[in-house]
Amino acid sequence: MEPIHDVPVTIVTGFLGVGKTTAIRKLLAEREDDGPPWAVLVNEFGEVGIDGALLSEGEVAVTEIPGGCICCTAGVNLQMSLVRILREVRPGRVFIEPTGLAHPATILDMLRRQGMRDAVSVRATITLVDPRRLDEPRVRESATFNDQVTVADVLVANKTDLCTDEDLERFRAFAAEIWPQPVVVAEAAHGALDPAWLDLDPRPRQTRYVPVDAHGHELHSGMQADSCGFIWGPEVQFDRLRLHFALQELVLPGLLPEGALRVKGLFRTPGAWLAIQASPDEVATEPTGWRRDSRVELIAPAGEAIDWEAVRERIEEAVI
Repeated sequence: MEPIHDVPVTIVTGFLGVGKTTAIRKLLAEREDDGPPWAVLVNEFGEVGIDGALLSEGEVAVTEIPGGCICCTAGVNLQMSLVRILREVRPGRVFIEPTGLAHPATILDMLRRQGMRDAVSVRATITLVDPRRLDEPRVRESATFNDQVTVADVLVANKTDLCTDEDLERFRAFAAEIWPQPVVVAEAAHGALDPAWLDLDPRPRQTRYVPVDAHGHELHSGMQADSCGFIWGPEVQFDRLRLHFALQELVLPGLLPEGALRVKGLFRTPGAWLAIQASPDEVATEPTGWRRDSRVELIAPAGEAIDWEAVRERIEEAVI
């Protein structure tokens, strides 16, 4: 039997009751090709699986992992189940539907580990949001919800048929504040997702270090400030201590004549992804669910003769 390579895997995540199972069912029903069967790994917090039963229709291989969160207590079960599906079913595509209480970032880490990354091709993570719940403190302040939004390559306002104009405006304002922006921000009714999203690549188009700003554009000037950003692929790791000193140095006069007004970045370090903001007063660090790439944006006073290549080289001194 030939080895398995590059099976597309899509994570469909979102808070409890947002409509993940309905969305996957629609994608399965709308499938047009006659290739290998598709497979779904579904996790529910309780011991009695309901979503798996709803998905078990037609030419679909469904595996349930009940009684926990597949990103933590049942993580080993997830990997074992995925390996078994790949070997026995040899699917043309796999969906992973974590429970609404799951932090999906660790699932992405598992899919990219040695031994898995050649067998699967991680596609854009789809996160569904119910706009009607964005004004609920227990949702907006939930670490789980924010991690689900952070990893979104495609962020979808679902159940728009039930939303008011105020609900949709709240979602649009919420989505506009996300940094970095998802690849796609969209609105959907009844879980109707665009099948084209299943083949979006979450990785940056440029794996070499091309200067871009936070929106993927090249060097930008305006409003009495210049900005520049750099992106590294998800395989690049940074030493945490050396990175701390490099970013701290960039907010002081030196490589940037007057120092940066702001340095804001997301970085992969051994064992953790970090969100880092540096100012002349401090370098603030916190864990993040972001998994798409490492990136940084710098804003400096306009009109300075800045050697941005030297800035990039200084940050890359922290690459392991």
